[in-house]
Amino acid sequence: MSDLIPYPISEDESVDLSFIDDTIWITQKGMARLFDVDVRTINEHLKNIFDTEELGELATIRKFRIVQKEGNREVERDVSHYNLDAIIALGYRVNSKKATQFRKWATQVLHTYIQDGYVVNEALLRDDPEKLNKLAAKIRELRANEKNVFAQVRECFKISASDYEPSSQEVRSFYALLQDKFHHAITLMTSSKLIMDRAGYKEDNMGLVSFKELFPSKQEAKVGKNYLTKDELYRMYLLSEQFLLFAESAALMRKNLTMKDLQKYLDDLLKFNGYPVFNDYKDYIKDHAMEHAEREHARFVDIKKLEMLGIEVDILEFDSGNYEEYRDQIDAISIQKLRKHHLALQSL
Repeated sequence: MSDLIPYPISEDESVDLSFIDDTIWITQKGMARLFDVDVRTINEHLKNIFDTEELGELATIRKFRIVQKEGNREVERDVSHYNLDAIIALGYRVNSKKATQFRKWATQVLHTYIQDGYVVNEALLRDDPEKLNKLAAKIRELRANEKNVFAQVRECFKISASDYEPSSQEVRSFYALLQDKFHHAITLMTSSKLIMDRAGYKEDNMGLVSFKELFPSKQEAKVGKNYLTKDELYRMYLLSEQFLLFAESAALMRKNLTMKDLQKYLDDLLKFNGYPVFNDYKDYIKDHAMEHAEREHARFVDIKKLEMLGIEVDILEFDSGNYEEYRDQIDAISIQKLRKHHLALQSL
C-alpha cells in the first residue's frame, strides 16, 4: 500500500505510519497509541475538529486496504486513515507536549524524504537482514538504470581513460555495446534481437514485462530491456552493479586506463560470472527491430480499442483484416481515452 515509517513512542515500541502522496497517514487506533489515550477519545476529538470545520473530512480521511488479525486468521479490510494535519490538530487537544514532539519528528522525516528521496531506519535494517536485502536489491535496481550506469561510466572515462573523447564514435559505440553485452550475457540476444523475438501483439502486454502505464507505450515497446523477465533483470542488475563498483574504484584510484582496457574489464567480468561474451558488435537489425516494435504496438492498441468498443476480437479474424469496418471508430479513440477506460475498469 505504502512506505511504512515507524515512529518510536518508547525505547522498545513504535507506531507504523504510512507515507503516501508526500504526507503521513495513520488509523484512529494508531493515533490512540501515539498519544496514549483511548480510541473513543480520539474519535470524539476528531468529531469536534470536523464539526468546527478546522479541517475538512474529505481532505483529511482516506481509506486504505490493510491486513488485520482476527483470531488465527488474517483479514483484509478498508480502514480509514487520517493525514498529518489531523494528527497535529488532534495533538493540540490531547497532549501538547507529545504533539510537539511528534511535529518535530514528522517535519524532520518529511524534510529528509523530500530532499534526499529516502528515509532510512538504520536500527531496523541492522536487526532485519531480510529488509536490508530488499533495500539493497531496490538500490541495485535503481543504480542499474541505463542513465545511472552510463553516467558513472562517463565519470570513469573522464578521470581514467587517457584516450577519452566524449564526442568520438568509439565512446558512443561503447555505450551501445555495454548495454548489449549485458543483454546478450543474460539472454544470448542483443536488445534488437530481444524486440524481434519477444514483441508480439498477441501476447499479454505485447510481451513487455516492464512499463509505466496500464499498458505499454510505443516508446517502451522499442526498448529491449523492457522485455526481460524479473529473473533476467535481477541478474543484469548484479552485473551492472559489479561494473559500477569497478568504475567508481578506478575513478577514485585515478587509474590510467584506455577505452580498450575498460572494454576488456567488462569482458573479464562477464567471463568471471560465467556469462558468454558478445564480440564484433554491429547492430544490423536495429531498424527492423524498431519497425517490428511499432507495427506490433499498433496492432496491440487496435485490439484494445476494439475491446473498448465492446467487440470480442478473434485473433484469426483480426489477422485477416475483418475488423477494418471499425477503422473510423478505432482511429477516433485516443491513447488518453484508452488509458482512462482501462483505469476505470481496474477501479471496478
